[in-house]
Amino acid sequence: MARTGADISLEGVSSRINGRHAFVHERVLELIVRETEQNGSVNFRKSELVERLGCCERTIDRSLTRLRREGLVTSTPVFNDNGAQLGNTYSATEAGKAHARCFTTEKAPRRAKSANV
Repeated sequence: MARTGADISLEGVSSRINGRHAFVHERVLELIVRETEQNGSVNFRKSELVERLGCCERTIDRSLTRLRREGLVTSTPVFNDNGAQLGNTYSATEAGKAHARCFTTEKAPRRAKSANV
């Protein structure tokens, strides 16, 4: 059963990937992959991600659009009995899971160049 956005933690979602700041779409992908592997899918509204990631709704919208377009996640709208949309159910595809596994949280530290004296 999918967890809802109110239950979702960003713990374990990288803020740095490959030695650089993680892009929002990468963080969202990691979150969706984790929840897909643990619970099958995740339900949330964009506003819940905006609050947790500290970015604007347009950034989240672009990130989710990119992830769907690239075939890394799928989404299905969720409606209540009155027909109002409650959010979406997101699942990572196999391609999305494989892509997220390529992220490394930190790059190996650079070695200082030795000075030839």
